[in-house]
This record gives sequence, structure tokens and C-alpha cells, in this order.
Amino acid sequence: MQSITIRAISIIIFLSLVFSQEIPNEFFDFHFRKLSTDMGKKWELNSIFGPTRFNHFSKKPDSLNVNARFGTTIFDNYKVLWAFGHFTYRNNFHGYLYPRIVNKPDLVARFSGIPRAIKRGGFNSGETDLSGISFENDWIIIQFGRGRQSWGAGNDIELVISEESNPYDYGMLDLDFGRLRVRYFHGYLETDSLSVNRYITGRGLEWNNNKNLLFGVSEIIIYSGKGRPIDFSYFNPMSTHLEIELNNRQNKLGSDGGNGVWQLSLDYLMLANLKFSFNYLFDEFILDKEQKNQGKGSGRAYSFKTVFTPLREKSSSLLFHLSIISVGANTFRHEEGQNNFVQRNSPLGWQVGNDSREIRIGFDWLYRKKIFIDLDIGHKNLGEKNFIYSLYEPYIDYIEGLSPSGEVENINFIYSKAQYWWRPNISAQIKLEYNNSNKLGKNFDLNIGFDIYYGISKYL
Repeated sequence: MQSITIRAISIIIFLSLVFSQEIPNEFFDFHFRKLSTDMGKKWELNSIFGPTRFNHFSKKPDSLNVNARFGTTIFDNYKVLWAFGHFTYRNNFHGYLYPRIVNKPDLVARFSGIPRAIKRGGFNSGETDLSGISFENDWIIIQFGRGRQSWGAGNDIELVISEESNPYDYGMLDLDFGRLRVRYFHGYLETDSLSVNRYITGRGLEWNNNKNLLFGVSEIIIYSGKGRPIDFSYFNPMSTHLEIELNNRQNKLGSDGGNGVWQLSLDYLMLANLKFSFNYLFDEFILDKEQKNQGKGSGRAYSFKTVFTPLREKSSSLLFHLSIISVGANTFRHEEGQNNFVQRNSPLGWQVGNDSREIRIGFDWLYRKKIFIDLDIGHKNLGEKNFIYSLYEPYIDYIEGLSPSGEVENINFIYSKAQYWWRPNISAQIKLEYNNSNKLGKNFDLNIGFDIYYGISKYL
């Protein structure tokens, strides 16, 4: 394995209190917290507002706590240099940073950095995946920075915005009143070659009985326009897209300046080891009779997941899961393509795209916090209107019909990942992916990789 030296990157990170900054997807803590949620542990920390966040307590709440990691991830087909850090002051003020430098941008998950013509040390692109500052206590979070929001009940079945999206810059306000919690965020996505500015904003409310039931409603909006500045009409956390647009309160008049979706989410722990998660989403409300007579249909999507945990011991946990996801033919698209739910050439939500359906079964096994194995077997259907290869194109019509539509691509797939932590900071992993498509034939991909980091922790 090639020896790599990491040079200075800013001092950074760690800490927290009940909630703190997002956990990078590659960290063991990220996978462990998701498994704990699927098992129904610490239900009072369960939320439709993600991604999952650190949950620690400072040993010296009046000091400056600085933790940092500097590491590398090496697979057969790509390499990553990364650094991660938090600093926390007096348990309430936080800063965080997670930059990555890569040699093959197209192969690295959630990476949208622009490749450069000149390589240095074999690397040609860099991007900050997470960064920002925040103030937090036991009832409020005020955060500004870069990252992503992931809203919905259940893990890995997010519809409109997910933990797998490319990062974007945003500000967030989160208020926790015990059983009732609300969140609002407003962010900037990108500006295209025609000077069209694109923004995202969302607001949501959830109720948690802190035992076994979680219910939430949310609204996510994309708005855009050539040279359009940030729209202060969307700064009101209690406003709605329909009220703003239909009353011409936005800074771009008309009905083509934005696109809103509304989602209902439910998480329920029926037994101590059986959990159900459900999300239902509306993209278009068809209310008047004239539109119905013309055949116009509503844009919809839903996701369902059930997790059964037959083994939950201190040394070993085994979870079986079944999930179904269905997204309508025109869902997440708009008559103005710049208002589609995409960002930097990738979907903001479910990565398979719209006009699709998937069923998946599998299991997760964690042994002594050293071995993690994930196996998924499933089938998915992709219709002709799937926008995965034309993300910024508008819909042609909104006539109601079958979904998936037209000539459907049928894919049987197997995905598996195994990771072994030899030391807390040294791990090896194997990823296997097999696809059998009626259009593209068979494809098999096997990758072996290593992740090593050096950690620093200090109180000042």
C-alpha cells in the first residue's frame, strides 16, 4: 500500500451534547447509530430530521475541546485523502470540517468537486463535504455551513432529500420542545452556465411519544431564476409554498419559479424487535375538475421499510429488513427543469431517480463492534421517464398513467459490504455489486479497500 503523508489542514473538531454536527457517512459511528435506530434503541433520539448526528458529552464543559482525524481511504479503483475535526467551546459553540481530496471524482460517493487538468500526487480534485459553525443547547440548534439534510422516517428509504446527495450550503434552525420538534433550513444549491440560481428550503414538524411512535409532516421547495437573488418570502418558517406562489409574494412572479413537495412520515416500533417506517409524498395537488378532466395526475411517491431484530446482544446484533420504494413518472420534475429536485448532476433524494420501483430484502450483522456485514438482494424497474440521465429536463406532460412508464428496464441486483475494524482507526472492507438488466446485461463489480486515520484529542 502506497505511503501517504497528510500535511496541514486546519485544526478541527469534535464534541457535543445531546445533538451535534453530522457524522460523515464513512465513519463507524454513522453505521452504528443507524443500526441502533433500526433496533428501536433510545427512541427519544429518533427523528425524521437527518442525517444522524454525534451524541456525546464533554468531560470539561467549560473548556475548548479539539478533536481531529487525518486519514486515507484506498480502494482498487480510487483513493481519498481526508481530514475531519470538531472544536467545541463551553458545550454550546461548535465548528466542524470534513474536506476530501480524490483522484477519481466520479467514483467517490457524494462528491461533486470539479476535476482539474493538473494532478498533484495523483490527485486532481478536492471538496469540503461538511463544514460550518453552530450553537446548540438542549432545545435549540442554530447552524450555518455545508452539508445535506435527509428527511423521512426509516433509514435508507428517504425520498425527496437524502444522506446520499451532494453537499450544499445552508442555514438551519431546529427547536426541540420535548415531544414536539420543528426544523427549518434554507440553502443555495448552484448556479448554471446560463446564470440561473437555484435554492432549496424546507420546514417540518414531528411529534415523538419517546416510546415507540414518531409522526412528521414536512415541505421541501426548490426555487430558481436567472440572476434571481435569495427570496426572503421563503424565510418565514411558518409559510407555505402554495400561499407564497398563489399570492405573488415571491421575487419571481408566476407559477414556474418554484416546485414544492409535501411529505407525511411515520415510524412505529410495534414490538421490542419489530419496527415499521413509512413515507408518503405529494409533488402536485390536482384539485380542480378541469385538470382532472384533462387527465392530469398528481405526482406521488412512497417508501416502506420493516426491520426485524431477532438478535440484540451486547456482543452481536442481527437485523433483517424488507423495503419497498415507488416514485411516480413525473415526481420531482417540473415544467421548468431548473426546479427539479437535483443538485450538481445528482438527485437530491432517492438516487435511483423517479419513474421507478424497487423491492429489497436483506440483513445487517454487527459483531463486537469489529465486524459489520450488509447483504441486500432486490429487483427494481426503471421507466422511460426516469430522469437519472436528464436531471435538468422538464416534464413533457403531467397526464396520469402507469408508473414505471413505457418500455421498462428490469434489474435484479445483489449488493454486499463487509468491513472489519482491526483497530478503532484501521479497517478493511470489501464491496460487491451485481446487476442483471434486461437492457444492459450483467455487470459485476468487486472492490477491496482500507481506511486508516490518525486521531488527535485535546482540551485547551
